[in-house]
Order: sequence, then C-alpha cells, then structure tokens
Amino acid sequence: MWVMVRHSEYFGPEVGPSEIGSSTSSPPCIFLYQRTGQAYIEIVNYPKESNCDVDIGLLRSLEYNGTIDYARWNIEVVQSKEFTEFSEALDIQPPTFNPIRVDAKEDVQRLDQNLCSPPIVIQAPPLKPPVDASHILFGVATTIERLDSSLEAFSRWASGTKARVVSIVEPDEFQNTTEVLQHAEQLDIRLHIIESDEEFLDRYYMLTRTLLELHDDTTQWAVIIDDDTFFPSMEGLVNDLASYDHTRPYYIGAPTESLQQMASFTFMAYGGAGVFLSIPLLKEIDVHYDDCYDNKDTGDKRVAWCVYTYTTTKLTWDRRLFQLDLTNDGSGFYESGRPLPLSVHHWKSPDWYPIDIVNMSKISDICGDDCQLRRWKLTDEWFLINGFSLVKYSSPMSAEDLASIEQTWEYYRWTEDDQYGFSIGPLRPRDNKKITYQLIGAVSEQNRVRQIYAREPDWGNDLENPQVLEIVWTLTS
Repeated sequence: MWVMVRHSEYFGPEVGPSEIGSSTSSPPCIFLYQRTGQAYIEIVNYPKESNCDVDIGLLRSLEYNGTIDYARWNIEVVQSKEFTEFSEALDIQPPTFNPIRVDAKEDVQRLDQNLCSPPIVIQAPPLKPPVDASHILFGVATTIERLDSSLEAFSRWASGTKARVVSIVEPDEFQNTTEVLQHAEQLDIRLHIIESDEEFLDRYYMLTRTLLELHDDTTQWAVIIDDDTFFPSMEGLVNDLASYDHTRPYYIGAPTESLQQMASFTFMAYGGAGVFLSIPLLKEIDVHYDDCYDNKDTGDKRVAWCVYTYTTTKLTWDRRLFQLDLTNDGSGFYESGRPLPLSVHHWKSPDWYPIDIVNMSKISDICGDDCQLRRWKLTDEWFLINGFSLVKYSSPMSAEDLASIEQTWEYYRWTEDDQYGFSIGPLRPRDNKKITYQLIGAVSEQNRVRQIYAREPDWGNDLENPQVLEIVWTLTS
C-alpha cells in the first residue's frame, strides 16, 4: 500500500570557476551553517601551497599520525580544443618516498626543494557542462537510509543533468523523506520519493508501472538501477543510448560476468548494471502487470520473465554495462585499461568488492570523464590507474599482458572453470607479488584535484611506515 508521495525538482544556477575567482587565486573553502532555515555562507581563502608544501591537515584527516613516508607528483593539465586522446605513458618516475612527521604542530610542512619533482604537463579536452539527460527516468527500490547514503554518488552522474530519479522506499520511523529530499536538492538531483510498505522485491517490480505513470512526452528511457549502481560518464551513457531507436521496444542491459551465476538465474539484464527499458516496451509489459507482479522472484528476474513471456523482445547486451559479480577483489577489472565502463556496480557492497567511487570520479573535474581509470605507463612494471591505484607488477608487462584482465577475484562458488572469458576475457593469472598503492582519498578544489594513494604496513611486506603518494592535478588553462 502506498502511503505518501513527495517530490523535489531543483534547478540551481550553474557557477563556473570564472564566477568564483581566477585560476591563480587562492582556492576558497565554503562552510554552510543552518540557522533558522536560512543558510549562512562563509568563504575563507587559504594560501595556495607551492609544489613543495605538504598539507598535514589533509593527511591527518585520513587518520595518519606519527611518521609516514611521503612522495608527491605535480601534474599540470592544459585544456586543448585540438585534443584527440590521452597518451599511453606519463613522463614521470616511480615515487621516491621520504619520511615526514604528521603529528607536527604546523598544518603545512615545507619539503626540501631537492625532494620535489618538477611538474609534468598533459593535455586534456575542454571541460563541458552537464549533459541534458531529461529524457531518462531512473528508478530505484531501496530504503530511505541507503538512498540518502547513495546521493553523493548519484550526484556525480545526475547533478545538473535534468535526469529524474524515482525511489520507492519502505516507511522509516527514524528518518523522514523531507530530509532526504532536501539533501537531493542541495546536490541538484531531481528526486521523487514514494513510500510503500510492500516487500523489497515487489517494490522493485512496482517501478515498471511507476516509471510508466511518471514518464512524460520527452521521456525515452526508463532505467531501473540498484542503489549501488554508478555511471562514470552521463555524457557517455546519453551518447550510447542515442544509438538505439527509443520508439521501438528495447530491453537493454548486461548479464552477470559469471557463467555459474547465470546458470543459477538466467540470461537477463542484471539490476546492478542497469535495466534499460524503452517506453514502448514498458507499455507492452504493463498490460500484464498483475501476472508479472505475482511471479515472486528476484526483481530483475521478474522483469526478464515478463519481457520474455509476454513480448518478442530479447535482451540487447550493451558490452559497456557491468554487473561486476566479482567476489572479494575486483581490482583487476578496474586496472584493466579498457574503455571507461558505462556502469559499474557493488561499489558499496561489502560482500563483493566495494570501492571509493565518489573519490575515484573526482578526477573528471579536471581532465574530463575519460580521465577516470585511465591507465598510464610509467615503466614496464609501473602503471597509474587514475583514480584507483598505482601498481608495480612483479615482472615487465607485455602487450599481450596489457590486453588481458588480471583475474584478482575468486571463482564463483569455488568452480575453477572458465566462467568469465565469455564476458570480460581475455584473462591472465593473478600477480601475487604485485605492489599496490590504493586511492584512499581525493579532494576537488577550484581548478585542482588532490589524490592520495597509500600502501600500508602489514604481514605481507617489510614497511615500517605507511607509504603515501599525493598527486596534485592542476588546471592551468
């Protein structure tokens, strides 16, 4: 039974860097305080660090104290209208670490000039405003708590695009929808919330009718997602969908990467990768809504059953959508250097392979969407996977190695057959001696993004202190 419907549609003014200050000005910090319903905004300009200044406060915020071994790279990003593609390599040496005290009294510490590497320069495409995605209607069944915790990630792809997001949640006596709608409004997300006391899997299938009822004349696609689905590039997604004829019945998505998992369910659009339904197909299956609703199964399988049972439409597998059913360690997928995925999944699911998806995506603020997960070669062993990791493989990587994905994850249900070649092959064995510096934080500032990659002491290495690499990306034009 539906008990409450509320919605919020916010279109705030876009504020670009030119409206805040010049590229040479000090980056502002903005603090928001809530006072009797009115926001108080205070802007404080902090001194901009030189290439040799270490922000001790940032490192402390990542729970470091005592001594760490620190290195820093400075990369200047030059926008060019003639940009065609990123290079395969970066002209920079692997990091050389030096000890610094994080528990020092000062918030900014000056390194010896000899320890500071000179900046390198890369070209990137000019940054673009958010793409118009008003023709896409997203739906997600979840809880109000999980919805709220996903909004920051949703904002990375939905903010400012005019895409609508509809969420069917169960009533929550401890958290009301008004607070979540206000949060969405602050993030410039067009969010519509419906409360229902139906079971989760029923709420999932209810989205098919709800999205049909809420679509308008401009809506071309209804997309059912999980609350841990992420779209790294909304522009890429919009361009991809434009290649399909939305006036015809279409059922677009991706199956699981594992044949064993598929055998347990079916060949269908798995929900985490996104279930893309054209409006004509939604209308076809809605005629049989009651029968499909009563077919008690998982939500995405229920959608597939309805499509396969009552229409002639079959799954169109879009090969850049990913369910990512990779157990324990999916790092090989993210480090593959393949084209940027259109969707990824399980970014906040502890039973799979959670990653810091928000901080991963912040690099796009400086060098565009395709800069995310860009794999750059430093040497034959060292590679930077932008926004994810810096790795040193145990042996030089050949062209054949680089064309394959390192299978870092466990086999599904312990079956070591070739489960994954059909979906993401070719694969290569796990490199158990690989050294990894994982992204643990990122800060997006005016004309600058600062990334922190780290390797921690543990039983598998002989480190005395954490090794921390800071990469500072600065937009210079």
